[in-house]
Amino acid sequence: NVIGHVQKVAPRLQQGLERFKGHEIVGHVRGLGLIGAIELAADPARRQPFDSARGVGAYFVKRAQAHGLIVRVLGGDVIAFSPPLIITEAEIDEMIDKAQAALADTLTWVRSWKA
Repeated sequence: NVIGHVQKVAPRLQQGLERFKGHEIVGHVRGLGLIGAIELAADPARRQPFDSARGVGAYFVKRAQAHGLIVRVLGGDVIAFSPPLIITEAEIDEMIDKAQAALADTLTWVRSWKA
């Protein structure tokens, strides 16, 4: 009953992604079911992207991998979450925690070259 399972755990992912709203370098959070994304932005209020030459999304992906999380960057600095359909709620929580750690690392890096 994969579809039933997804319907049960998907709200957990969407709630977890909500934690990123209002973050200093997150311009937009979106998702549906077990798919989600966070858009990194130099000016989140205006959703102004980072200079693409900086590779902020790629940096986030590397930091996520260092924390044991596989995500991918889409066009620009959009970080995509697409976990396996059999993921558990505990694994979703772990995924969000690891993404939060990668985001903290990325913010520290961004601040280092903005200063």
